[in-house]
Amino acid sequence: MPFRRREAKGITGFLHFSIFCLWSPVIMGKYANVVAVGLIGLLCLLDGYSARRLKTEQAEIEQRQLLNILPSWLERLRNNLPSSLTGRSASADVPAATKPAEVLNWPSIELDVGQITGVAVDDKSNPVILHRGNVKWDGGSFDSSGQYNRIDDGPIKNDTIVTLDAATGSLLDHWGSNLFYMPHGLEVDAEGNTWVTDVALHQVFKFPKGSQVPSLTLGEAFVSGSDDKHFCKPTDVAVSSSGIFFVSDGYCNKRILKFDADGRLLDVFTGPFNIVHSLTLMEEKDALCVADRENSRIVCIHAGLKEGPGQAKFGSPYGPAGYKGKHVGRVFAVAAKGQQLYAVFGSIFLGMSDGKTFDLDSLSTLSRWTPANGFGSPHDVAVSRDGEAMYVVQIGPNRIHKFALE
Repeated sequence: MPFRRREAKGITGFLHFSIFCLWSPVIMGKYANVVAVGLIGLLCLLDGYSARRLKTEQAEIEQRQLLNILPSWLERLRNNLPSSLTGRSASADVPAATKPAEVLNWPSIELDVGQITGVAVDDKSNPVILHRGNVKWDGGSFDSSGQYNRIDDGPIKNDTIVTLDAATGSLLDHWGSNLFYMPHGLEVDAEGNTWVTDVALHQVFKFPKGSQVPSLTLGEAFVSGSDDKHFCKPTDVAVSSSGIFFVSDGYCNKRILKFDADGRLLDVFTGPFNIVHSLTLMEEKDALCVADRENSRIVCIHAGLKEGPGQAKFGSPYGPAGYKGKHVGRVFAVAAKGQQLYAVFGSIFLGMSDGKTFDLDSLSTLSRWTPANGFGSPHDVAVSRDGEAMYVVQIGPNRIHKFALE
């Protein structure tokens, strides 16, 4: 390949120049040896680097070269870069099989949808997505107090909830027209109930399986607040097998609310959050993990589902990471299965969004992953009930990706 020949020629020239420096004190002066040794050392690094580079496509090579110019004080940014840029794989003690693998040519249909904000799996492990149709959240959508500015436009006329076949990605069902103004979070519980949060309405809805009429509505339409009866742009819901559920509230308030199955408030956990953007519940571990988006961290607390003496209370720290969480990057959503926690990240730098797998207890990074064409703005993630697949949706471009898990 021409690119490889040019690279080899460049390295050979560098070697000749280094040898010339080593034996040319007349030209280079008394610092020639120091300069040459430094150049040869750098050559060794470049040689090892070039061997890896020859195994990749030219576009990826150029991206990695860009990364190499970053100074050490940008290590935090480096930790938030996708593995395709850094060249780093999962930890040495983690098998490569734990890295999610993109399922190509899925879905089998072209989706005609708006901003996809949520994804969940139904009781048959089919992916369900939530989108905004022809409505977009932009700088004019809300005023400074969180009030929605476009109430007069009416609810979204498109069917905002779409179910796809897990195997093929073909369309199975769609509904949800004239129900929402700015939907955000989606959850489907073990009983098949669909939960939706709407940041314009400041409400949370529960729809029984097969019904478009909510059996439970929390919050007052278009009225924001921070008391027991109001939300301010609630973002997500997590539901336990007993019906106890949690609401992240959200963009304005810095809290997570815990309700019983009938919607009665049980408890509130308020923390130093900066946009509580997503929740995931690991019931068997009594752990509730939070995507604290603008604080660039994941926070895990006890859900308080286990009763009895000595049991942890809701909001108490979970695991060594504790409720203070761990800075991992600008995290938009979290999902979990077993001991692994999956998260998707956005970045202010184009093409630097990615997904990461963490160990639940330590929040140490196990792997980084992206689809073949990279992420634009990933917004939510969900894991199938059998743990064999993971789905990621983007709010722009409006796409859904499927990944196979071990």
